[in-house]
Amino acid sequence: MRRFVIGRGRNFLNRSHQQNLLSSSSSHCQSRFLSSTSVIDSPSSSSMAPTSSPAITVDSLNPKVLKCEYAVRGEIVSIAQRLQQELQTNPGSHSFDEILYCNIGNPQSLGQQPITFFREVLALCDHPSILDRSETQGLFSADSIERAWQILDQIPGRATGAYSHSQGIKGLRDTIAAGIEARDGFPADPNDIFLTDGASPAVHMMMQLLIRSENDGILCPIPQYPLYSASIALHGGTLVPYYLDEATGWGLETSEVKKQLEAAKAKGITVRALVVINPGNPTGQVLAEENQRAIVEFCKKEGLVLLADEVYQENVYVPEKKFHSFKKVSRSMGYGEKDISLVSFQSVSKGYYGECGKRGGYMEVTGFSAEVREQIYKVASVNLCSNISGQILASLVMSPPKTLEDAFNSLEGITCNKAEGAMYLFPRIQLPEKAIKAAEAEKTVPDAFYCRRLLNATGIVLVPGSGFGQVPGTWHFRCTILPQEDKIPAIVTRLTDFHKNFMDKFRN
Repeated sequence: MRRFVIGRGRNFLNRSHQQNLLSSSSSHCQSRFLSSTSVIDSPSSSSMAPTSSPAITVDSLNPKVLKCEYAVRGEIVSIAQRLQQELQTNPGSHSFDEILYCNIGNPQSLGQQPITFFREVLALCDHPSILDRSETQGLFSADSIERAWQILDQIPGRATGAYSHSQGIKGLRDTIAAGIEARDGFPADPNDIFLTDGASPAVHMMMQLLIRSENDGILCPIPQYPLYSASIALHGGTLVPYYLDEATGWGLETSEVKKQLEAAKAKGITVRALVVINPGNPTGQVLAEENQRAIVEFCKKEGLVLLADEVYQENVYVPEKKFHSFKKVSRSMGYGEKDISLVSFQSVSKGYYGECGKRGGYMEVTGFSAEVREQIYKVASVNLCSNISGQILASLVMSPPKTLEDAFNSLEGITCNKAEGAMYLFPRIQLPEKAIKAAEAEKTVPDAFYCRRLLNATGIVLVPGSGFGQVPGTWHFRCTILPQEDKIPAIVTRLTDFHKNFMDKFRN
């Protein structure tokens, strides 16, 4: 059947080609014939037809496009590309020998290598026939193979080249929702997730939905990521600026936001939403949780949609600062779906992964009525779906291979340094005095007492720190980081339950 179709296609192309040749030949002959005849009585060519003008000029373009600017890839980058071409064609033509692009967050273009686990899973999902080959076991990690099977089972027909649901593959949205829930400690609904080709299309989608005319305004931080000013301009709205305070580390003061809101209202502008970029771009600040609470309260009071750009949530570099999602903050304040409209944006382009070219991301939409949700879905449906590789990456970003280090640090009285090499963790455990005395009564050291009880209760085998030597009066245990990924959740669950019961039993 396939050969028949291909054959029919080739015949069609051949016939079309022959017809084009005949048409061209006929036109050529006609042209020669006309050119050899007398034109004495013919009007001049200028009077036969008016001089044609271009169908499109810059002046006739959509004025919203002309108003739009995107500095990240603007004039300076165009000059840089010209200089780069000059260096390639004429080495030594400038005082420098290469162009160093520091203008855009594009890690892999600057030499950052992709995460092996992510790329292995993508490769296996795109070519699933190799999953059953014996040599695959030696080329790909067991975790990657297992995750690829899990993802393929979630994709209808295991076809990564097919369209998906317009919000994204349901199983992948389930994974992302579970990741959000694990991050925030509050429930997340996969039906609130819209997978997109990076975070930018999600921002455009929300601007398209919110902006009705130039009388609608969007509060944006200044300095801001030019995506927001560009998107607002393209959709015909008005950017209402609020200024970050450089003197306080680019702080966001709600009093400043309130002032700009009132000024916009005085001009007849209906402000629809507040954009917050946290961590900041281009300013790099991380908002304090108290500051976030004030922002949530402000949006709730003023009836504004909170647009939370959180694509840099993994990029926090100072130990005294910690990322908190606005959803976590709002839920911790007791505000739910009926209290505040919140849209959170995430991307696979940033973080430690930097998969900019794969174009993956999502928005989590909460606090909207069913009728509004239908309209959001309609707009998403116009684009059919986001690319499947980006969808898979978004699920991997929100559900990376589990680490025991995080689990240990979440337990009462346990601290665990990050593993920088080898294959072990060596957490320190603060044992209650009652547990230490119980261990002495059994004539065993306290950390061995803990490990023995853990084994008998859960089947988890650890090595007491006393077997390696430790500062007197401190207690540790050693744990390998080698268990396969699919075993980690069970280990974490059993360990967490045991530890809680142990601490309650021997609490001082």
